[in-house]
Amino acid sequence: MDRCCLILLILSQLIFCMGTCSTTHAAETAPLTIKEINQTWQHRRERLQAMRVELSQETTSSKLRYMKSNIDDEDVPLTAEETRRYLQEQIEYNTQYSLLLDSPRYRFRSWGRHPYLQLKEMYNHDMTVTTDGQTAALSYQFRETTNITIYKEPVEPRILNCIDLSPLYWSLLAGDPCTETSLDGFSPQNQIKQIQGIDCTVLEKTDKSGVSRLWVAPRDQECVVMQYERIKSGRKCFTYQFQYSNNMQSGPLPTTWEVKQYQFYENQNYLTYASKFKVDSIQSNVTIPIEQFKMKLPPGAHVSDLRRPNPQGGELNYIVQEDSE
Repeated sequence: MDRCCLILLILSQLIFCMGTCSTTHAAETAPLTIKEINQTWQHRRERLQAMRVELSQETTSSKLRYMKSNIDDEDVPLTAEETRRYLQEQIEYNTQYSLLLDSPRYRFRSWGRHPYLQLKEMYNHDMTVTTDGQTAALSYQFRETTNITIYKEPVEPRILNCIDLSPLYWSLLAGDPCTETSLDGFSPQNQIKQIQGIDCTVLEKTDKSGVSRLWVAPRDQECVVMQYERIKSGRKCFTYQFQYSNNMQSGPLPTTWEVKQYQFYENQNYLTYASKFKVDSIQSNVTIPIEQFKMKLPPGAHVSDLRRPNPQGGELNYIVQEDSE
């Protein structure tokens, strides 16, 4: 009798364990909730804290991006034949980046040889975007002249996005209110989808810009974004896809990502822009002095200061003198 009771006890424990394992496995493969993802993202940002990042970018672009505009940013009319031709012809160039990230403070410098409008020449691109949490500024050098615009607001998304680093926000700073990567409007889809062999929760949002989708890794991989795409009128507009490596102290960190943009023309979707970013170095949880987030005004720089009105009317414009700080 005792032996029978012992066997029944062991069997009941096995059945309980099997049931527990099945329940746990089902929970891990079920779509994550928005709350779970936001909590995981917040913990990740707090652990990473301030970061120094060096990037390199290889870009292949259709020539149409440069042929349709002149220096005044007005459309130049092109024939259908010219449009088809420039959509298919390509130009390649490279860019380097040096970044300081300590939300809400950022400093991005990008430089390299870039094509000029209408492909008249290649020029030395050198641009810095910075905000110390109080003031945002953009500086660029063109034909040996430094031009600086100082903005009224501490963060201008328009200038932060113009350096093509939106994917970096999704891979490192997802959920940060300063990077426009919130999950407001997103909803989890019913089924898990695989990206690079990883079971991901798919989030979707529909607004006036079209349909946005995010593929988010499980919590044991800190819910990092594996892929992002936007679809408009049923056609793919652009995609970001990320690769990560696991760091013992920092967890999964991006190593590369790819950006692809498309343009629909004459019933065909053309790949008009493709970039591959490589993370050359990344340091997390570092101390960055606040002085490094302030824009310096070198002598001879042409400055447009939008914070203060010009007594004569319009923008306040001036050239930095030798004795200016």
